[in-house]
Amino acid sequence: MSGCGKTSAAKKLFIKPTDQVAIFDPLGDYEDELAGRKVRSYATLKAFAAALIAGRKTNQGFKIAYYPKHETTEEDFDKFCMVVWGVGNGKHKKPLKVICEEVAEHTSTAGKATGYHGKILRLGRKFGLHSINMFQRGQEVSKTIIDNCQFACVMMQKADDSARYLQQKTGIPASVIIDLEKLEYVLQDGKEWKFGVLQW
Repeated sequence: MSGCGKTSAAKKLFIKPTDQVAIFDPLGDYEDELAGRKVRSYATLKAFAAALIAGRKTNQGFKIAYYPKHETTEEDFDKFCMVVWGVGNGKHKKPLKVICEEVAEHTSTAGKATGYHGKILRLGRKFGLHSINMFQRGQEVSKTIIDNCQFACVMMQKADDSARYLQQKTGIPASVIIDLEKLEYVLQDGKEWKFGVLQW
């Protein structure tokens, strides 16, 4: 749910200083630093694409965000994913970690994922693309996200039906999910899961 620490979890649990990271950042949540590295934000897709292409030509870590200064649409998200798909390279020394914020606001289906986001979800790992998808309610996003993920980080839910839905999709008991408080999480790797708390 809103305010439970989703963005903090992405920053602390999944990103390292040496990682190459591309970020869809519609609300400007990544304007400062990520994993101790400065995030370079770009308001236009052209500038973002140029920076990402240049970064992928190296083996150095980087943190590059697409942060349009307008209300973003599903089309904006698909274009971001198109650029990311274009730099996929399964032979690169480093995978590209792709943070997708506010997924539910930028997709219109709870079924099979469509567009370039769908390509990244289904085929991305083959091309060195590791996506991190952020959303509040699992029922509102494509089932492809949860079905295809190696890791799932489940945090505080507002409604019990959301916990029961996540139990159906992940196997994590709804009773465990319902008891989660702010900054607490259950991190699942494959079918195994463990409890944790974000620390500052």
